[in-house]
Parts: sequence; structure tokens; C-alpha cells
Amino acid sequence: MDHLDRIRRYELKYTITETMAAEIRDYLKNMCKLDPYVPAGETGYVVNNLYFDTPNLKFYHDTKFRKLTRYKPRARYYGMKIGDYVWPEIKYRHSNIIWKLRYKLPVSDWPDLFKFAAIKPKETKIKKRLDRFEDLIFWYNAQSVIHVRYFREPYVSTLEEYGRITLDRNLCYRLTDGSIELDYHEKDMRYYDDPVTTRDFESPVLMEIKVETLLPEWVIRMIHQFQLVQRPFSKYCYGVDSYLTLITPPRNPISRLSKIN
Repeated sequence: MDHLDRIRRYELKYTITETMAAEIRDYLKNMCKLDPYVPAGETGYVVNNLYFDTPNLKFYHDTKFRKLTRYKPRARYYGMKIGDYVWPEIKYRHSNIIWKLRYKLPVSDWPDLFKFAAIKPKETKIKKRLDRFEDLIFWYNAQSVIHVRYFREPYVSTLEEYGRITLDRNLCYRLTDGSIELDYHEKDMRYYDDPVTTRDFESPVLMEIKVETLLPEWVIRMIHQFQLVQRPFSKYCYGVDSYLTLITPPRNPISRLSKIN
């Protein structure tokens, strides 16, 4: 098992149009370069997140209602299909500050994480810790809820030690119903970045700004130049919302009015 990576940063989220995304890409060319992890000849890579939550969806509700301090466990891998590794992680948030605790795990070892998590908390005297993905699974009896996939166009700053601008598109999801299986069938994926779901005039591009400390001057100039307005956008919550919308019977305004009259 690899060492635990601890990443602390600020995150700002925006939804923009494809036209603006092209203009921002041009703006970034003197301050950023394409992420070195992007395969040669490509403009980005596919990201998969398997989200876990409690039986009463505590992590979903904490995010949905913007609880000041919140966290969620998820497992990430890259590419259209699972490869040799998966990255279990905790995303912990306090206000605008994000901590990510993650490590690289061989796929063959993935099922073993849940053998420990299967022990009920009341049956152990182990001190409660929330340092690792499996800690949240254990203490909160968390199970997989949804698998979210998207295409990421990532840029890294050439001016600061850490600075990232990511452009995410083609958001889709599938329900997992507690399964830890990482493989999937394409027919099960449902897209949810359409204008109706996201309440936009067209399918938006989700842009995220990620920095270690205060915003660099070039980021501030970019925000002002393109008149960017922050918009909370949780890929996990939007996926759950999309599913809940599908199973909720539509309202019939005529029948409601007839009852009132």
C-alpha cells in the first residue's frame, strides 16, 4: 500500500460555455501547460469516481446544504475502464479550504479494504480515526451509492509550485447500489450535464480553480476579465439529484389547481 498523500488547497468552481472555455484556454497559454499526466496527443483524460455514503445519505445532505465542515469518501481511477490501480480518498472541506487524503492501491487489493470495514464499530475498541478512506467506510457504515465519470481537460501553473485549472465535460453516472465493482457497462451510464439538469442554456463546462494559498494575480485577472461568478457544483449531488428526479412522479398543475378551486 502506497503512502498517504495529503493535499491542501482552495477550490473555486464555475460553469462556463464552450465559447468561453476556448477563450480561457487561450488566456492560460502563457501561465499554464497541459497536465503532464495527459496521454500524448490527447487534450485530457477520463476520471471515474465511485462515491460512498451512509444509509441516510449524510455526506450528500451535508454537501447539498453546504455544511461548513464536511467530507466524503470516494475511490478514483482514470480511463474508460479500470486499470491496475485505484485511488481511495477522503475529500474533506472546511469553508473554501479542501484537504484530500489519498493513496494508490493495486486493484487486486481493493476488496480487502472492506473486510476491515465489515466489522461493526460496537464490536471493537479501536480509537475512532478519519485519516483514510476505509476509516469513513468503517465508522459510518458507508456503501457505494453512485459512479460518476467525466472527461477532464487539466492545466497546471508554470508560475507557482501548485496551481491547477480544470475543465470538465461529459458528466455521466450509474447507480451502484452498494457494489464495490469497478467495471461497468456503458449502457448503464446516464448523462446529466444537459441544459435542463444544470439549468443552463447549453451543456456547461465545469471549470475549477485550485491553488494552495491566496489566488495568484493572473487568476484574479482572469476572473475579472471573464466576469466569472462562482457556482456550487457537486458532481456527486447532481448525479443523485438527477436520479431522484427520474423516480419522482411529475407534478400535474391542472389537477392541483382543480383541488384548489
